[in-house]
Order: sequence, then structure tokens, then C-alpha cells
Amino acid sequence: QRQVEVREIVKVMGEIPNPVDLETDTEKYIYEVFGIENYKIAIAVAKAESGLREDAINVNTNGSVDIGVFQINSVHFKKDGCSLKEVSTMQGNVNCAYQIYQSSGWNPWVAFTTGSFAEKLK
Repeated sequence: QRQVEVREIVKVMGEIPNPVDLETDTEKYIYEVFGIENYKIAIAVAKAESGLREDAINVNTNGSVDIGVFQINSVHFKKDGCSLKEVSTMQGNVNCAYQIYQSSGWNPWVAFTTGSFAEKLK
């Protein structure tokens, strides 16, 4: 069995083209953060949650608030170390979403658990 050197892997990874289906700066940043394996689902979830709107805000019946591109719920401010200031910017919101995804998968997003994100997949 052939062993692949790290140099060779890095070279091949560098030659993988960026996807051509990324239309907005937000989609491009989601791709950068979530990577080639997860970006399509991440973009679909963000589209279903906010329409990729950085200024999207929703007040829930329980008094919590969903903010930004990924509609980060205020319960994650303490739980996942995200701040209101951070999630109010596109980059901070995407970064926080990735932290939440790493610790909890896609389950915190209603658009994922209900399956509504699927209609946003390209």
C-alpha cells in the first residue's frame, strides 16, 4: 500500500478549485469557514434561516432572540462563547455558527431539523 506524503496532499488540496456556484460574499465566507465538505448544507441552512441576511432578527415566543445570517439564538451567547457584537456581523455570525456546528451538529437550527433547508440546496 502506497503512503501519501503530506506535501503531496497539500499540493492536491491546493489544486481543488473553489466552487463556481458561490454568488455572494456571504456564501464565499461560509465556504471558507465550513469547508468543501459542509458548505452546501451550511449555505442552505443560512438561506432557509435568514435568506443570507446579516440584519435578520427574530424574537421568539420564549423571549430569546435569533440574529443574523444563521439566526444565532441568544442562548448560544454563554453556551458557545458568542457575543451579541460578534453575531451582529456576517463574519462573526458565520464563525459562531461554525463553533455551534462543531459542538452540536446541525440540530440547533430549526431549518435543518424540519428539513426546510433541503429546498435551498443547489
